Amino acid sequence: MRLRFWGVRGSFAMCGRNFLRYGGNTPCVELLTRDGERLVIDLGTGATELAKHLMKTEFGKGKGRLNILLSHTHLDHIQGLPFFAPFFIPGNRIRILGADPAGSTLEATLQNQLAPCYSPLEGLENLNAYVTIDSIVPGTTLELDGFHVQTAAVPHGNMWTTAFRITADDHVVTFLSDVEYAQPDQPSPEAIALAQGADLLIHDAMHADHEYGHRRGWGHSPVAAAFAVARAAGAKRLILYHHSPDATDAMIDAVVADAQKDSPIPVFAAAEGTYLEL
Repeated sequence: MRLRFWGVRGSFAMCGRNFLRYGGNTPCVELLTRDGERLVIDLGTGATELAKHLMKTEFGKGKGRLNILLSHTHLDHIQGLPFFAPFFIPGNRIRILGADPAGSTLEATLQNQLAPCYSPLEGLENLNAYVTIDSIVPGTTLELDGFHVQTAAVPHGNMWTTAFRITADDHVVTFLSDVEYAQPDQPSPEAIALAQGADLLIHDAMHADHEYGHRRGWGHSPVAAAFAVARAAGAKRLILYHHSPDATDAMIDAVVADAQKDSPIPVFAAAEGTYLEL
């Protein structure tokens, strides 16, 4: 299995010379099997860069097939929806899956994102590709074109997001973004179960440990929480993800260097354009 980060920033996109190496786009991750099956997690602004890449493939000819998992529908995770070029090519078949937000449905929430007051598209029905929206219940297991996906609800401030354990080509990737536990050193049992023995754990680390005190309750984790999950689950590699929009390249470098001092496992920070082979 191969993985590529297209967006790694949280809350809102950033630009400028201090954000060049890790990137400023909001969340989007692509996974590929050795047989060429593709799975995407989240449609942040990074999805617009993925779209440019896909348009050079079968998606530009209207012959693409794609499954997209949404961890949740906060704006930074769906900002790329109206600008994802494969949606506009007739013949492409794209399925979006995610949990229903409280008090609404996934389809209604995405439909609202394309409402006239937000977008000239004026609705999902105006996408030219064949696009389906499927609500899932966290805790269920999905079989998606070469990917076996286990899901679980994890706490994110006063709401819940969906985390994923993805198995393909005999390797496991666990995606735990936008999560905050009751205590950083006490991750939820659901998080540990999803990350058990994972080849790669992608975990929210929006806050440096020294910042967490005054940002507690925002729904995001300090680096210590990512380590707590990795240690408890026996994950083999840890990727710090969903970087703060305030975190410059130099700041992220410092966080990684500090984290590696006492880490028994390899630790990296997610960077746009990075390919990982598992």
